[in-house]
Amino acid sequence: MRYLVLLAGVVFLFSASVVNAQKGKVNFSGKWALNVEKSDLGEPSGGRRGGMLASKMNVEQKGNKLTVEAFRKNQEGAEESFVSNYTLDGKECKNEGNNRVSVSVVNWTDNGKTLTIASTITVSRGGQEFNFKATEIWSLTEGILTVKTTRTTQGGERVTTAVYNKS
Repeated sequence: MRYLVLLAGVVFLFSASVVNAQKGKVNFSGKWALNVEKSDLGEPSGGRRGGMLASKMNVEQKGNKLTVEAFRKNQEGAEESFVSNYTLDGKECKNEGNNRVSVSVVNWTDNGKTLTIASTITVSRGGQEFNFKATEIWSLTEGILTVKTTRTTQGGERVTTAVYNKS
């Protein structure tokens, strides 16, 4: 019986610490639509401005988990979605799909207002593999989600700023 009481106490303390760890931090949950007019899509890449920017995103943030479903148009113009799952504790997260593998680490700023997702991405296309690094800085101000992305590829560095409104 003592063991059960002790175990229950440990579980309670652990769950309370997880909740408190997220307390005071921005919650990015919601359905988001790209505001092209307010975004800086950068120079065209592969004939498309904005390159890999999501036209819309469904974001769910619960406790220490962040799930992002991003929608983009492929080269044929059809909409595709890609789901990424992250933990918000600085541990490595791996996401696979659509001929790509992404290994990411997510960290909060000290004040919990900004989230940084640093990723190494490998894309397989036509029997070749291409690697690049991407850093996304997420911030939420007055209901507007801003994602500043810096991509480092063999062709150089590309910076975009995507502004999303709740949809």
